[in-house]
Amino acid sequence: MNWFNNFLNKVEFIRPCYMIPFLVSVSMSISAILSPLSGDTLTHKFTKPEEKVYEGATIEITSDYVIVIGKDASASEKNAARKLKQYLYEISGIELEIVDDSTEEAEKEIIVGKTSREGGDYTIDRTNLGDDGIVIKTVGKKIVLSGAEKRGAIYAVYTFLEEYFGCRWFTYDLTVIPKVEKLLVPETIDYTHTPSIVFRETDWISPARSNEYKAANKLNDDVYGVISEEYGSGISYAGSFCHTMAYLVDTSLIETEPELFAYGVKTKTRTTDQLCLTNPRTLELTIQGVRKWLSENPDAEIISVTQNDNQNYCVCENCKKVDKEEGSHAGTMLRFVNAIADDIKEDYPNVMVDTFAYQYTRKPPKITVPRDNVIVRLCSIECKFSTPLDSGVCKENVEFEEDIKTWSSLCDNLFVWDYTTNYSHYLAPFANFDVLQANMQFFAEHNVIGVYEEGNYTAAECDGEFAELRCYLLAKLMWDPYCDVDRHMYEFCEAYYGKGAQGIIDFINYIDENSGGISVDLSPWWITPIPNSIDIRDGLTIYSPITSQTTLRADKDDVEKIDAMWQFAKDGAETEEQLENVLRSELCWRYWKACVRAGEFATKDEASSIEINKALYDDFVKFGITRLCEGAGGVMKEEIDFSKTPDKWK
Repeated sequence: MNWFNNFLNKVEFIRPCYMIPFLVSVSMSISAILSPLSGDTLTHKFTKPEEKVYEGATIEITSDYVIVIGKDASASEKNAARKLKQYLYEISGIELEIVDDSTEEAEKEIIVGKTSREGGDYTIDRTNLGDDGIVIKTVGKKIVLSGAEKRGAIYAVYTFLEEYFGCRWFTYDLTVIPKVEKLLVPETIDYTHTPSIVFRETDWISPARSNEYKAANKLNDDVYGVISEEYGSGISYAGSFCHTMAYLVDTSLIETEPELFAYGVKTKTRTTDQLCLTNPRTLELTIQGVRKWLSENPDAEIISVTQNDNQNYCVCENCKKVDKEEGSHAGTMLRFVNAIADDIKEDYPNVMVDTFAYQYTRKPPKITVPRDNVIVRLCSIECKFSTPLDSGVCKENVEFEEDIKTWSSLCDNLFVWDYTTNYSHYLAPFANFDVLQANMQFFAEHNVIGVYEEGNYTAAECDGEFAELRCYLLAKLMWDPYCDVDRHMYEFCEAYYGKGAQGIIDFINYIDENSGGISVDLSPWWITPIPNSIDIRDGLTIYSPITSQTTLRADKDDVEKIDAMWQFAKDGAETEEQLENVLRSELCWRYWKACVRAGEFATKDEASSIEINKALYDDFVKFGITRLCEGAGGVMKEEIDFSKTPDKWK
């Protein structure tokens, strides 16, 4: 109830004659607009899990074991064997030989990938493994690390090293490889996992910088960092990943064939903002563009035919007619995309055509359904992200839940484009950690087979708000929405931040609990008896103002408690790298305090304020912060007025 305490602090000096009408006004506004919403509750509080100790019978991997691969092993299977050999040596000092399956079968083997050993003591049914499913099993003293032919072996090896020896690939440059005296694994292992989410992508820092990071954490896209054959290759898009209608048809044609382009709902004139989707000539040219991209990208599995990033869609008479029949512009879009999918299906039987359910195309159509080679990518941009998408708390999430259920019933190939940062304030604390697992489970339970978790895709220019932590957790959740997220949280924080990790986790729990819900800005109370600018919001958006209580609520006592959390984290750092990681992540907290003038930034002495802001700026420079928000206007100015809060430095 910190928001209510803040409310009382603001209104305690209101003249008594104003209190009754004032409180009635606020009460009526809240009741009318948000009823029955009363604020967010903490969905998941991160707590340290108990350490699990295996006490059953074991197999010891000794120097007389060999690693077996197929004589015709793929590049990824060969690499999986090499990685297994490398890491087992680093863990124990034991170096195993790699042989192919033409050698005589031995009692002690670690079999990697598809080999001729199958069909003897064991078989592997790959029918439902897709491209990524893994199989880890013991057969006598043999250990089998296999699965789907494309990425199963490489994923099985990393899972084996992670689950049985504690290896971790936390970031592109932070790998933890424990040392042990004996390589012991359970005597009986029979584990199979096929991810329900078959396309897994996020755009933070590590995936673009390391193929090994992507393989170890099972990210399989080629969009942010192309995956080499040694790591199983990735799922690639032909041409561009999104907003492709800006490129599939030459926009210069508007001079000679303006009817190809949208008669814009906003501009009331022909515009290259969007295409006219009911013009047969537009379809013809788009198909030509699609086929050109596919011929140039023969390994691509998806072609994106997606609206441009604006809402100036076509309202010519033909488009309006179809929109009306379908009850949504999604129907007009889907008819257009289905025609493209039909055209290329015979020549490109393994290619899916991807389109958006985004903003004006998000509402499902009444009539048209997607072809079986069409992907619908549903975007959650309007939602509130401090509460689960299926919580029923706010109307935006309720509407999204309704849409995902309908699309799920219409489409066998449903993807989600989700959002995980504040695009207006990249450094702002973004209180969504407690809902990440709930949302991923919500996707999985509504037949979503592809997830793109968009984050701060310019994090290399503005990594100050848990970029690597959020990326790691998202990767784990996309692979298994029901994983032990507390274990992943604590393992990452303890390795990345050091012994003071609990301070970081306490801060994350605090912001998760004290964001979203109701925010009432009572700043003009001294002007009128009934405030004329009551700002009421019902959840954290990807554009929430830094000063809004939906971003964070904290009074003076809370600020002091949170400062202590960060001090605990700094005191617990054991290496320069860990201290640097703490200080970099602390920038989100310092940025918030500076923008709302809290804590040390609350000084009313102008000279002191300038000095404190200058110190914050110097740390921005030290940690490579050059951008504060999305877009061209988000880059920090060359000359800063340090009398202003840092949200004004762009």
